[in-house]
Order: sequence, then C-alpha cells, then structure tokens
Amino acid sequence: MNILKVVLLILLVFIPLYPKFPLTGVEGTYVAIRIDDVVVGSAVFLWFLFQLKNRLPIMKDRVFRLFLLYWLVGLTANLSALAITDLIDLKLAFLHWLRRIEYMSLFLVVRDALKTKTDLSEAIAAIWLALVGVFIYGMGQKYWGWPVISTMNEEFSKGILLYLDKWTRISSTFAGHYDLAAWLMMVLSLSPAVFFWVKKRWGQFLIIISFFLGFHLLILTASRISFVAYLIGISATLVWLRKYWWIIPIVGLSLFWGVQSRELNARLAVSFKSVPAIGTRISQKIALLGRPTEKPALPTPTPLKKPTPTPKRVNQPRQPPPKPKKIKEIRTWPTPEEAAVAAVRSSNIRFKVEWPRATRAFLKNPLLGTGYSSLGLATDNDYLRLLGETGLLGFLSFLLIIFHLLKEFCLVSWQKRQGWPLAAGFVGAIIGFLANAIFIDVFEASKVAFYFWMLMGIGYRITNSKS
Repeated sequence: MNILKVVLLILLVFIPLYPKFPLTGVEGTYVAIRIDDVVVGSAVFLWFLFQLKNRLPIMKDRVFRLFLLYWLVGLTANLSALAITDLIDLKLAFLHWLRRIEYMSLFLVVRDALKTKTDLSEAIAAIWLALVGVFIYGMGQKYWGWPVISTMNEEFSKGILLYLDKWTRISSTFAGHYDLAAWLMMVLSLSPAVFFWVKKRWGQFLIIISFFLGFHLLILTASRISFVAYLIGISATLVWLRKYWWIIPIVGLSLFWGVQSRELNARLAVSFKSVPAIGTRISQKIALLGRPTEKPALPTPTPLKKPTPTPKRVNQPRQPPPKPKKIKEIRTWPTPEEAAVAAVRSSNIRFKVEWPRATRAFLKNPLLGTGYSSLGLATDNDYLRLLGETGLLGFLSFLLIIFHLLKEFCLVSWQKRQGWPLAAGFVGAIIGFLANAIFIDVFEASKVAFYFWMLMGIGYRITNSKS
C-alpha cells in the first residue's frame, strides 16, 4: 500500500477545508501554530523516514538542490541580519525561515507519493472534491450563517467565530477573502487542462460544473487582483493547450460575469484610473461627509396681523393628525464611492507604507536583506518581500526554482509528452500565481502556499513520469 499517496490525498482535501483554528500561540506575533502545521509536519516526517530507508535518493534530484540553495541563503540572511542590521528577533526570524521550509517540503512529499497514472487521477479528483467543499461552505457563510475563522487582525486570529452579513466578502474555510481568491485562481487556471486530460464525458461534465461553482465563489470574494491573475492564468493555460479560439469566449464571459458584481466592478474601475487623483477626490468626499451639516440661514420672519378669533364650533369632531409617510430605504451596498474608498485605501497601504519599507530594507543590505520577519507580516508584494528580507541572493535563488519548474512544464507541453495537457495547466497556474504575487504575499499565506507547492509537486511528477 502506498502510504504516502494516502497522506497526499488527505492533505489535498484537509488543507483547504479545515478552518484556521489556532492550536497554540507564538510569543511576539499573532500567527499561531495550527493543526494543519501538525498534519503537514507529520507528513514530511513520514516522507523523511522513507528517504532514510532508501538512502536519501532525493539528494540526486536537481530541484531539491535548488530548494536547498534557497534555504541556505535564507539561513545566511538571518545570520547576517543578526550580525549586521540587528532588525529581527532571533526566534521569530527562524520560525519564519522554518515556515518557508515547511511550505516547500510538501513538493517533495508529492513527488514521491505519485507512482502511477491512477495515483495522479486520484490526486486530481481530491483537488476537485476540495473545490466543491470550499464552495458549499462559502455558500453556507453567505446564506445560512455559517461562521468564518479569520486571521485578518490580531483579535480575529484568536479563533473567534465570526458571522458575515449579506454583503461581506466571502472567505469560506480560508483566513480571508484574498487567500480564498488566490487558491481559486490556481484551481480555475488548471481547469481547462483537466477538462482535456479527462477522457470520460461524465468526468468532463463534472469539471465544467465545478468550474462554474469555483468561478462564482471567486466573484463573491471581489478580489480584483486574483480576478485579473485568473484571467492571465487561464489564458496562459489555453495558449499552451493550443486552444487559441477558446481564449476570447472564456475571457469575455469571465469579464462579463465579473462586472456583474457591484463591488468587483467598482474596484476594477478604480484600478484603471489614476490612484492619486482618486485618492484626492475620495479624501475630499470623506472630509465633506465628516463635516457637521450646516443649517441654512432662516429668513427674517415678517410680522403678521393678529388674526381675528373665530367662534368655537360645537360638537366639531377632532381630526386626527395626518400619518407621516413611511419611506423605505433600500441599500444596495457597496456604493461605487464605498468600494473606491476601500480600493484606494488598500493601494495607499501598499504604495506608501509596505513597498517603501521593503525597498529601504533591500537598500540596507542589497545582497542578503534584513532577514525574515524584518518587514512584519505583510508586504503585499512577494518580490519586494524577497528582496527586502533575503536580498538579491534570496530573490535569485527563489526564482531559480520557479523558472526551473516553469521550464519543465513548458517542455512537456510543447513536446506533447505523457500528461502534456496537465503540464499546460500547471504553466497557467504558475503564471497566474506569479501575477498574483505582485500585490499579495501568496507565497507566505499558509493554505495557499501549501497548495501551490503540492500542485507544483504534481506537475513535476508528470514531467518525470514514465508510465
């Protein structure tokens, strides 16, 4: 029995479906250790035992050596930061470093777990089973009051059960709508490849249904960044599948249905305008809204002649005062102005706080950066984060891994080798993920990062498959 395959199938379903309940806290940060960390750690430990039994064959694999290079550069960056810049806490820096290793280690587990085409088919089925489960829970949040476990701030990350109102952006089982959207982007970009890889009609029908479910959930997140990354990723998949005539209808329909979302439509509209100009106008509107309402000056009353008293009528029925008309306020939240305020605020956080901070960290030590955790929990740009925390050496060693995987997937797809349609899907998924990383720290979001490296492991196994 292939124990690693069973572990992989459990991970593919468990990681996206299990909410981020904290298990134990870590002093100095509100990022907690969770049950998924224990499950992943157990899987990696089991894989390591198999490696020891077989005398570490992983050491001969080129991609593992690239991983090892990146991990060593990260360790050196931490040591350099402690000795030179002194901007990091020793424990937090090494926990951040270990987290990167934890995420990427799932690639190695997947690589050894898949042995046959049947194993691959079961892994793909597990991914789509997880997609349906995430959709069902997301609908439960929107319509049936199911709770969400969020880590969007320190208070929420304590495991508080939150209940969303009708207009809140859906998070499903993820820690926030951005994480959910990034995960959906990967799976949806892979969908056309799976559709053409599956031979049975009923399987293709299920792929189509699950695709529409996932796309609807992506729209409910109202994440403009992941929506655009999805368009890029699915277009890349179709290009490498050589289904060029599918690109216009799929992208066109995606755009049509995407702009039906009031909030996503407003946020996309803001993104195509000048951010500073919008920020100025929105700030002025906010300022105007915040001012006390000035009462108009009343005209000077004109004295009237004293009216002649009228005789009192006897037995005159008293007329009831007229009933005030009820005005029913119908709120179609969010208004374009509210969505624009939120969009500009998130842009300003990136452009005026997080990105300049990462740039300053890079300039302090261009080769090795200022170490893990020196930029806080978010930079909202994984490339600037790499440069700021690990410098040019960390940035280049990480991109070596990405470009090596991308090259392998492209070769299999181009040469139409065994499993080439899936390889084309992984090309689209990785390109979409790289686009997403321009504005979100997707390589550090645990659920998303776990799944990304598992998908890359599946793709890499296809490139090296002989069956």
